[in-house]
Formats: sequence, structure tokens, C-alpha cells
Amino acid sequence: MISHHLSEDDSREFIVFHINKRLLSSKEFKPYDIFNPFKSDFFAVIMVHEGQIAVNVNLQHFRLKKNDLLALAPNMIKQLIAISDDCKFYAILYKPSFLVNANIREFHQDVYDLLVSGMPLFNLTLNEVKTLNNLIEVMLLRSSVDDSIMPNDAVVKHGFLAFMYEYAFLYRKYVKEQTRRTSRKEDIMLKFIKLVADHFKEERSVDFYAKKLFITPKYLSEVTKDVSGKNASAIIAEMVIMEAKNLLSISSITIIEIADLLNFTDMSFFGKYFKRYTGTNPTTYRKNIALH
Repeated sequence: MISHHLSEDDSREFIVFHINKRLLSSKEFKPYDIFNPFKSDFFAVIMVHEGQIAVNVNLQHFRLKKNDLLALAPNMIKQLIAISDDCKFYAILYKPSFLVNANIREFHQDVYDLLVSGMPLFNLTLNEVKTLNNLIEVMLLRSSVDDSIMPNDAVVKHGFLAFMYEYAFLYRKYVKEQTRRTSRKEDIMLKFIKLVADHFKEERSVDFYAKKLFITPKYLSEVTKDVSGKNASAIIAEMVIMEAKNLLSISSITIIEIADLLNFTDMSFFGKYFKRYTGTNPTTYRKNIALH
């Protein structure tokens, strides 16, 4: 899996962007390659104020529209699927170390726990949007004045702290509402997806995930079929194949190395597994990528 850093030299801990479709196609964003699945070493909070964007996060599809806010943690597998021509959104990107280095220690664990506990998607009220917009604009203005924002910048630190307190308040408000609407099966499905994202390279057995969830493999597959229309083994395979395709797009990694990275006993087994789910073998898939 490709892992993106916050900056090319890995020196920055915090960045605020105001993004549109044209900017995503620019040279500035080329290193991020967010149209392919990736992980990152930073958190991201995205807030849409015009148009729509579609993203996949840990195999779950999200369509964000005006006034939607989505928070993403580093360990999540993320991919931008589509963006409307009129889309504009804010992106606040920051490393966990930024919270510590900015001396927000008393707040750090609380926010970290909130962010890694799920993939909250909120549709905000106009007043909530106005409050967050004002805080983001202060941080954005500061970043345009000084491109080397550091945690000792008091304006950035306090602006970010105010934003995170507001975010934490909204998180608790909306997650409480979502929890009331989430069924037992949906809860199992969310936990299963997170486990697969964390362990798919080492474990492709439904039994492994069922044991982690303290349920039987049969019940796990029943749950995933009811919630997503796919059985548990298909979801695991989807994650493995997504990662395999991602690695095959990197020409410097050999197919033997990819088989090893994905914990296949040999290249032949990997090739058969890949062909079973894609209809083509890894070598042919890589050649087709090169042609495009």
C-alpha cells in the first residue's frame, strides 16, 4: 500500500488546503496520487462547501455533499473516486505529533481516540458550518502568510485547538445520534472492516476475523451478506486485490516481492488467487497498466 507523507521532505506536521478539482490536477498535488488507494502518516478532516466528492474508505463508499464533514485516520485505506466540477472543500491535514508538539497534551488522547474509533460523516447545520469556516479561514490565512507553519505559532496552535474542541463537540453530538440508528449487525460490519484493513496482509481466513469478533464464521458471513451484499471472504479478497493492484502499479516492485508482501507462499499461488478475482494474471495486469 502506498503511504503518503504530509510533505515531500516529511518536515511538515500541519497543512490547511482550500481545494477544487483544478487544484487536485495540478503539479502541487501530483505526489499525493489520491485517485489510487493509499494510507498516510497524517489525520485529515474534510469539509465540503460546494459540489460533491465520492471517496472509498476501508472499502466503504462515501458521497460527500455541501456542508458534509468527514474525518480520516492514518491507518485507513483511502481513495478519491470522483469529484464534481464545481466542488470546493477544505482539508485540514496534521500528524499526531503536531498535537503533542503544540503542547495540546491534555487534549491529545481524547481527540485521537475520537478519530481512530470510526469514520464519522456529518451533515452540519449552517451555524455549525459558519463556526468551523471562521476557524479554518484563520488557519488558512496564516499558512498563506508563512509557508513553514510550526507548532510554536500561537495563532495556528490556538486556532487548531479551537477547531478540535468544536469538532469533538460535533463528534459526540452526531455519533450519539448515529449510534441510536446503528444496528448490531452494522456495528459488527464496521468492526470487521477495520480488522480486515489492519490484518489482510497476514490473514485471509474468515475464522481469524470471526474469533476476533467473538462470533462464528457462519454468522459473520451472514452479517456481511445482510449489510453489504457480500460474504466475509469476498470482502477480505477485495481488500487483498485492491492492495495487489496498487503494488502492481509500482514497477520497481517485482511480482515475487508482491506475493511475499501479501503473505502468499509463492508467486504461483498469488497468480491463481489474483486471476480468480480479476480474470487476469498479475503479469498481464501490469502490462495493461503500462500501456495506459
